Amino acid sequence: MINLKNKLIIFMTTALFMLAIIVMGKNRVDAASWGAKNLFTTPKKTRGTWYYKHEGKIKKLKITTHTFNKIKLYKMLSSNKAIKWTKKLAKADKKSRYKLAQKVGTSQYEATDFKFHKTPGFAANGWLSSDRADSGHTYVAIKKKDKSNNDKVDALRVGNGADNSFLYYCYKSKKLVK
Repeated sequence: MINLKNKLIIFMTTALFMLAIIVMGKNRVDAASWGAKNLFTTPKKTRGTWYYKHEGKIKKLKITTHTFNKIKLYKMLSSNKAIKWTKKLAKADKKSRYKLAQKVGTSQYEATDFKFHKTPGFAANGWLSSDRADSGHTYVAIKKKDKSNNDKVDALRVGNGADNSFLYYCYKSKKLVK
């Protein structure tokens, strides 16, 4: 015969197990609700911690296998899926649409492969940009000549928009940022 203490342990274990299933299922459903199903893998040479100068201050960005500054990167949706998602968002009431836009805009980016002079990189932007990849930033690892000693150093070229307009270079070391 099972005593009260054992019943309580069984109940708590079952409750924790069910909670774990619900939480895992909820995360999957939340991600799928705006099409984010497949993680994007960044090119190996773009990964790491990079430093750059912005408005006179040295800033840091970190690229991992599937993240950009701790924000998950997902593969772009096909045109049909993007249209379907956009229609779904348009049908939502204003409050729900705003709430979803806030969540999507700050929790994940869409990304796609990008080449600059045959060198692989990636382009990333927010899910709700109107012209998709054309409004994002591009990131490509290159070799750049260090002006102080003429050695070639690793650099990350950052561009913007459909024409890949140059924005700035990032370096693996703060010392190289000028």
